Amino acid sequence: MNLQSLIFDFDGLIVDTEKPGFDSWNELYAEFGQRLTLDDWRGATGYVGGFDPALHLEGLLGRKLDWPNLAPRRDARNWELTLKQGVLPGIRELMLAAVDAGIAIGVASNSGFGWVNDGLERLGLRSFIRAIVTRDMVLNPKPAPDVYLKTAETLQVSPAFSVALEDSEPGSRAAKAAGMRAIVIPNQFSERQDLSAADLVVPSAKALSLERLVGLL
Repeated sequence: MNLQSLIFDFDGLIVDTEKPGFDSWNELYAEFGQRLTLDDWRGATGYVGGFDPALHLEGLLGRKLDWPNLAPRRDARNWELTLKQGVLPGIRELMLAAVDAGIAIGVASNSGFGWVNDGLERLGLRSFIRAIVTRDMVLNPKPAPDVYLKTAETLQVSPAFSVALEDSEPGSRAAKAAGMRAIVIPNQFSERQDLSAADLVVPSAKALSLERLVGLL
């Protein structure tokens, strides 16, 4: 088997953190008689600075808001909803199969290290992961290839023999720019993005096997 590593995105791929973010913001929008749409949120999925709901809401209202009071409440609600989320279908099984086959597992994320590491611990996946690289460890976030290149370097594997699993357009572009194969498992937000850079798009990780991943190489 010439597959050296599987490198996973975190948010929206291992666990659904996108819907809690969307729902917690939508609840705040509703307090001001406004509504956040899936198309609005499309620009937030996978991007750093792609869409700022705070600025967007202020734009809809035509005035500044009291974020020192609103932001902590929104953050707490987002965390409350996120804690209810489990590992997405097929991810744990794919990680277990990779570990059994001696394939290195990494996580490459546009989120911060604390968020990702704590999330993996909470979900019972941390022990499977040999390397975590996050946006605070590199110069440029996805869609730049930096997090993927640093993950491969940390794992001591070749990008050409690595497969990245993503849920978004910027993630798939980052993986391809790093010289990896890219699989996208879209969610209700990222399915509205341009996923044409991906080598394969599947509805869930349950559609994947190590044999299928090797076939991509």
